[in-house]
Parts: sequence; structure tokens; C-alpha cells
Amino acid sequence: MSDPRQEEAEVLASIYDPNELSVSDDYTVEYKLGEHDTPKSMILAIHWPDGYPTVLPTISLDSFYNGHLSTAVKHLIVEELNALAQEQLGTAMTFSLIDYARENAERYFSLSLSSTAATTAGYTSLAGNCDEQPTKKAEKKVQLTKAQKRAHYRRLDVNGELPRGWNWVDVAKHLQQVGPAP
Repeated sequence: MSDPRQEEAEVLASIYDPNELSVSDDYTVEYKLGEHDTPKSMILAIHWPDGYPTVLPTISLDSFYNGHLSTAVKHLIVEELNALAQEQLGTAMTFSLIDYARENAERYFSLSLSSTAATTAGYTSLAGNCDEQPTKKAEKKVQLTKAQKRAHYRRLDVNGELPRGWNWVDVAKHLQQVGPAP
């Protein structure tokens, strides 16, 4: 009798693109949802323990790639997927879990973005309540070498300004270089 985990791994590999889904030797399925390298993306990890599908799989979003998702949103996703897995206990359920996550991905991402914005606003309001004044960064002075300073002073007049006409073009010299008009 063949292992049902191996059969399900083969079925999932035939359904999904290898760039989206990977199944490791220890029966951990990783599925990439959303647009790559954007806040609207995540990796869903589902581990099939011995005895799967009669034993619940372990669902995780603890990948480093999911760092942009808030803890509350990760917890919500795992809770919803665990509830769905509980309903389908005894059957091959990974396709259903992935499909459910794909259908609700936009909702998860919007929740994550709104919670991130709320957290940022909370930090901003907390920072606004502090009695300390924000410190201004001191502007760095440009350090010139002695030769650069000498060249700079040679170009300036007594008042420290560039002399009048320092960037004027000599009209006669210019016309000699261009030549007569056709």
C-alpha cells in the first residue's frame, strides 16, 4: 500500500507550477501566494505528519518571507485554515487549504496592510506625545584640502563672490570655432 502523502504530493505537483509549490522530503508543502517581493505575498507552509490525512496537518506562516505580515493576521489565517482542515479530516485536504488561502489572499493582505498602517500611526502618535523635542542633525561641513581651498579663493573676488562675467562666452572666439553661417 502506498503512502497517501506521496500520492497527494504527486497530484499537487501536477496541478501547480514548481515556482509556486514545493514539497520537501519530510512532506512539508510550501505554497507562494501573491506577487513576488511585495507586501501582497506570503508563503504558506503545510507539514503532513505521519498518519495524514487522518491527522491534522501543521499549518505555519513563520517563514522569514512573511515578516511583513502582522502577528494577528498570521494567527487569523492559521485559525481559518485549521478550522477548514478539521472539517475535511480524513480526506486529502491540501488542495482545499491552498485554494481557500488563494481565494481569501486579498482580504488577508488588506488586513495586514491596514494593521501595519494602524501600528505605524500608533507609533507616530506615541512619538508625538513625548516631551522630548526631535533632535536636528547637524549638517556636515565639506572638508576641502589646502589645494582645493587655494583654487576656490583664486576664483573669488574680495567680497568672496565670483567676479562678474566669470561664465561668459567670448563671442569672437566662439564664432571662429563655429565658422561662417551658411
